[in-house]
Amino acid sequence: EKCHQVTDKYIEFEEFIILIDALLLDSSAFRHIIYNGDFKLYWKVSLVVLLLESFALCRQKLSDPANDALNVHEKGFYTYTLHHIGDYLLITFFLLLITAALGIDQIKKVGVRNFTLTIIKVVVISNLSKFFLLPILVWRNNTTVFGRSIHYALVMSHHICSLVLAYEAVGYIKSRLRWLAITLVVLAFVLKEYIRHYAAFQLELH
Repeated sequence: EKCHQVTDKYIEFEEFIILIDALLLDSSAFRHIIYNGDFKLYWKVSLVVLLLESFALCRQKLSDPANDALNVHEKGFYTYTLHHIGDYLLITFFLLLITAALGIDQIKKVGVRNFTLTIIKVVVISNLSKFFLLPILVWRNNTTVFGRSIHYALVMSHHICSLVLAYEAVGYIKSRLRWLAITLVVLAFVLKEYIRHYAAFQLELH
């Protein structure tokens, strides 16, 4: 009340509880993880998520009869892992551009290095949504293609909500530009997905 700053209610909470709240899209949890949390844990979790997402895509391609002639076996798991790393770097680049365009004063205040690290953390935290891909792997044979598509769409919807809330939680954009920033983040995500699918299509052709 005296300093008029945001209070971190998670400062004495267990990391697991904070992680659950982040998956439940709590902005305060995002803010704590990015600024006050022990981020070593989340780097490790993000690696697990990366491998999980890559394995899910690899299994999907290998189990699709239409892709037998595409020599997917040779591309394998590591190709998909590199593909997703590029995906993470691309959305990070887009967020850096958006913030540089709308919040250059904040960048000057915190420094380019801290600013870049914070945006990387935003991307890492938002990717925790990919944990919800796990049911597709476990119960893949017990559901239809339509069911898997619905599940994947829901996971992507949760992911984009996480990305917007985590980005908003860092507070780099002035309140009057908030909705413009959110719109640009959503458009950046859509553009990233288009580039990702186009790259995946070209990869399969060659």
